[in-house]
Amino acid sequence: NFAVTVGAFNTNKSLGDLCAACVPLQGLTAPVPDFNGTFTLSQSLPTDVSSATVTSGSVVIAAQNGFSFDPLAGGGTLTVTLTDGQGGKQIGRTVFSGAMAASSTVTQTLTLAPGSVGSTLFVTAVVASPGGQTATINTGQRLTITATPSPILVSSARVNVANQELAFDPVDLDVEDIDDAIADRIVKGAIVLQVTNPFGVSVGAQLDITYPGGKVSKSLSIAGGATSTATLSYSGDEFRTFLGKPNVRLTGSGTVSSTSGSITVTPGQQVVIKAKIDVTLKIG
Repeated sequence: NFAVTVGAFNTNKSLGDLCAACVPLQGLTAPVPDFNGTFTLSQSLPTDVSSATVTSGSVVIAAQNGFSFDPLAGGGTLTVTLTDGQGGKQIGRTVFSGAMAASSTVTQTLTLAPGSVGSTLFVTAVVASPGGQTATINTGQRLTITATPSPILVSSARVNVANQELAFDPVDLDVEDIDDAIADRIVKGAIVLQVTNPFGVSVGAQLDITYPGGKVSKSLSIAGGATSTATLSYSGDEFRTFLGKPNVRLTGSGTVSSTSGSITVTPGQQVVIKAKIDVTLKIG
């Protein structure tokens, strides 16, 4: 699975926002009226991820009670529901019904249901307070809800890859044992690349052969087909700059085509490039 990181998100409301009947009691010590209120907050999946198939994950919900009383005393509840988009399917729910003392923070963990989700997660928190608690009414005090997702494991994701930059894992080239007698006879040649590409997108790339004191760079285009071949041509002089030398490496980078749009990716997919050297030697 991929581990998808979603940032924490929070919202808050004042007692005056949640309890209209509390406003006339501002500054008085009196029984708190009953009230109901709703919070909504949202967070998006990482940039360029438009959807994902969740296999597991959880969200820690923290309720910070800034009131001078416990709004859940006497049978109140705080119900937190996570949905796939605003008004979408429910993918997790938890209910706070225990004590929530004044100026305290209580937490519960909401477990995500497996399945497909879109780009935005919505949390709706509904507080139902039965009232009756005697307190000094301060309508500016606030109740804050914070949602902190753990890394969410997904089995696939729909990702916008257009113009994304990428890097190839470096490969050591074992060419130190090629002696000068052979290198001096090279007229020209090529590195022939056999490419396996499971993503179905084309890539403009640059491959660099680095060696102590320099490098030789060539541009190439990787086709969007499942398999393709690319050829990088080199002169004899270019080959001689690195053949017979130690610590020669093949590295590269590239950019996905601007017209590639979004694709579905799964763990384990990778572009594989196999290379062989084809040279023309002068004999006689």
